[in-house]
Amino acid sequence: MADATLRERLAAITAARRARAGEPVGPGRTDRSVAPPERRSSERVGVEVFLSGGEWCSESAGGAGSGAVFVHERLRSEVERRRAHWGRLGTPPAGETEIAALAQLGLERALFLDLETCGLNSSPVFLAGTMHWNGSDFVLRQYFARHYGEEATLLAALGEAARGFEFLVTFNGKSYDAPFLIGRALVHGVGITLPPRPLDLLHAARRRWRRELPDCRLQTLELHVCRRRRSGDVPGEEVPGLYHDFVRSGDPWRLVPVFHHNLLDVITMAEIMSALCS
Repeated sequence: MADATLRERLAAITAARRARAGEPVGPGRTDRSVAPPERRSSERVGVEVFLSGGEWCSESAGGAGSGAVFVHERLRSEVERRRAHWGRLGTPPAGETEIAALAQLGLERALFLDLETCGLNSSPVFLAGTMHWNGSDFVLRQYFARHYGEEATLLAALGEAARGFEFLVTFNGKSYDAPFLIGRALVHGVGITLPPRPLDLLHAARRRWRRELPDCRLQTLELHVCRRRRSGDVPGEEVPGLYHDFVRSGDPWRLVPVFHHNLLDVITMAEIMSALCS
């Protein structure tokens, strides 16, 4: 019910904004339509031109994390054909107590998370991709700071999204993503509580495949374990520069593939967990 409510709120907000801008909002419009050339040259069009979604607005006016942040949402079945194993885990590997606990309690207890940041620990996080199982499909949400000033709101939105989950599933998140978020929240004075049980798939993957693979980087596992090769991906080292360019120019054309990169990272984590339990 909460997922449906958020989708309705985002759809209503997006429709209202398009109506004010004089854009079609009915069946004749597709989410990937582009602005006419004269509009591209004269004003900032934003990622909303390419990505469906709307704004998450803080209820605490004027406080830390107040403001708005863009949220792009879609179902995993809209990205790839649904498979029979989605939503359930097989037999957990011996010794992986957290994976075993999650398999017993149910995948609904887990929030998958991947961040896109501007590089260094003192740099902003501008995109947070999450995924959770709603009982019938995986829900993918990407929280995006359209400029540096929206980072605090992104953190507040992510903190609200994390409520109610018991496990935080990441890839190298125990060493990077979780401490990064806590540090940035302290900078902005935003209260954020992450799920109490971290499940870092990097360490489980190393224990399982370190003797079979050249390394256990995410995309190595994606290729050799998940049997999927990416096309049109953005190299991770280019991501910070693309965001800085977007903030300066407002041109979304080169930034939108970063959303795809982030989305694939989150989806791959679920595939790795499934493979660990096969």
